[in-house]
Parts: sequence; C-alpha cells; structure tokens
Amino acid sequence: MTVLRLLYRGPLESCNYGCDYCPFAKKVDSRAELAADRAALERFVGWVGGRRARIGVLFTPWGEALVRRSYQDAIVTLSRMDHVERAAIQTNLSGDLAFLERAEASKVALWATYHPEWTRRARFVDRVRAVRARGAGISVGVVGFRRFADEIEALRAELPEDVYLWINAP
Repeated sequence: MTVLRLLYRGPLESCNYGCDYCPFAKKVDSRAELAADRAALERFVGWVGGRRARIGVLFTPWGEALVRRSYQDAIVTLSRMDHVERAAIQTNLSGDLAFLERAEASKVALWATYHPEWTRRARFVDRVRAVRARGAGISVGVVGFRRFADEIEALRAELPEDVYLWINAP
C-alpha cells in the first residue's frame, strides 16, 4: 500500500538555543504568533485524522517545537491514529520527553541535533537513551563545523552503536 509522506513546517520560528549560525537562535515568537502556529498545527492534525491513506509525517520546524505542548500533543495524537505509520520531528532534545509515555512510541521518531555549545554531551546522550528506553526511534546529528570535530568523535563513541549519526554540512 502506498504511504503518503508529508513534511510539515508551520509558522513557528522560535528556538530556545542561540546558535550563532542559525537565524532562529533565541528568537521569541509573540503570543499571537504562537497561537497562529498552534491553530495551524491543530488544523493539520485534524486534516491527517480525516484521511484514509497510510501517512507518515515529519515535522521540520524553523526552530525548536518539542518545547511546546502543542507539538508534543500532536505527536501523541498522530501516533495513535491507525493510518499513521510514523510521526517524526526534528528536535534539540531540550524539551520534556514525558509525552512519549502517552504516545504509541513505536510510531514516533526523533531527529535529534546535538549542539555542543548549548548542552553537555553526557546530558544529550542520556536523553537519547531515555528516548530509546521509551520505545521511540531516534537518529542524531551535529552541524559539521571543524570546531566540533572532537565532540563529534566523542559523541559517536558514547552513543549506542545502532544509533545513526549524521553530520549536517554548515
């Protein structure tokens, strides 16, 4: 059966990290902007719920979405829909992971980016392990700046061997 694979990128543009190379670093969306983003997200989840086709969703926001309850709830809701095969999201893993306990975790995947300038490697690796312990899938990436080369090698050594590590070109 054919699977409709959707990429969702709503109006959210805020991030809780301040990476010097990112245009969304430490941007704060207004209440009105957050409300508009939440409404768009709810419309999208409702639209998916009304479909019959097999669906996979990847959220790639312009910022960090999983610190927002609305995105956590969207992942939970989508993962519990019979016709949704996968609900995946790009994240820096800084948000609360408890939402995974409400989700059908086997359908959830996190595309987690490690930011060595914003979090400790040990904390990040612990969070990767916590995601896996809850039954969700995860891959890990790092922006490939030369200044991160030692961190990338150390991260690879500390991650579980079967966790895919990708390097994002700067």
